[in-house]
Amino acid sequence: MAAVASVGLLSSATATTINGTIGFTSAVNFPGGGAGSVTQVGSDTTIHFNNPLSVDFGTLNFNGTQGSDVTFTDFTYSGSGNSATLVGGPVIPLWTFMVGATTYSFDLHSLVSATFGVSGGNNMFDLSGEGIVHITGFEDTFATFSIHGNGPNLSFDIIQAGDHANGGGVPDAGSAASLLGLGLLGLEVLRRKLTA
Repeated sequence: MAAVASVGLLSSATATTINGTIGFTSAVNFPGGGAGSVTQVGSDTTIHFNNPLSVDFGTLNFNGTQGSDVTFTDFTYSGSGNSATLVGGPVIPLWTFMVGATTYSFDLHSLVSATFGVSGGNNMFDLSGEGIVHITGFEDTFATFSIHGNGPNLSFDIIQAGDHANGGGVPDAGSAASLLGLGLLGLEVLRRKLTA
């Protein structure tokens, strides 16, 4: 009986990974119309979001989320290019929203690249990072994230923040292997009792 319970737990630990892309924009009900702003003090750059933002589009597992209000967490990074790092560690969650009983969220764990500068009189901003995307009922999945903006005040009207979950599950911390081991141990105990 212990073996059956372990096998049941093992099968629930291998949920379906998340696939798809999601994009965000300023919420229709935000009076200022801007999605956010970027400020720089020394080597630290802070991204501020004018919450709520809105889901602009969603594909595959994000399908049907368009128009949902999304809450983003402001964050600061230091440095630039591929040496940019998050100040204060991972941003958990970077964004989150619900549709019915289903929660969608993304945790930004690290930056791949970040640039901020002026080109042709306009501020330019580009950031990409990696983390974990979550959807109720699905396996936590590795995903990438990017934000782009430009304009005289770098207050972007549209954020194209795309999370593309590539279907690769988050590496197991050992719980699945432990459950498999318990299941095999239970089967061995059962086999010995039956042969005795």
